[in-house]
Amino acid sequence: MGDRILVSIHYAGQIRKDQDENDVFSCPEPTFVCWPNEEMGLQQLKDFILRSIGQYHRKRVRKVYYRYPHYVDGTLYFKRFRLGDDTDVELIRDWHLHLAVIPLLELYALLTDEGNNSEADSQSGGGGKKQPIQCVFISPQKVSILLHRREVGK
Repeated sequence: MGDRILVSIHYAGQIRKDQDENDVFSCPEPTFVCWPNEEMGLQQLKDFILRSIGQYHRKRVRKVYYRYPHYVDGTLYFKRFRLGDDTDVELIRDWHLHLAVIPLLELYALLTDEGNNSEADSQSGGGGKKQPIQCVFISPQKVSILLHRREVGK
């Protein structure tokens, strides 16, 4: 598998359950980007999300959820997991780089206004400041091409 991860960011919608009890991230227009080739902590991921959706310095990310596949008795379900610290971010990145069967990493970001400081907002999980991460935007047409290439082995 390559060293790039395709990410869909959902932020203007909701998290709901479907008829099979799968967690579903709904968003009218999710943003598709490539995860940078560098490691990042939770605060850097939140900044990356805001830059990717064009809301940096306008909104804050209160919570980030990750949707992951879960097998139970041979049936595939999708569940969500709230990212709480840098270790969680490293875990999902490493899992997608080395073990993921589904080549798309799905995130849901719960946003608040920039001035709204809450305890969840202030959890950075990281020490020093890093340089801003560049966002690579991908059109929906390119997303389907990239997913197809990964399925057939490039």
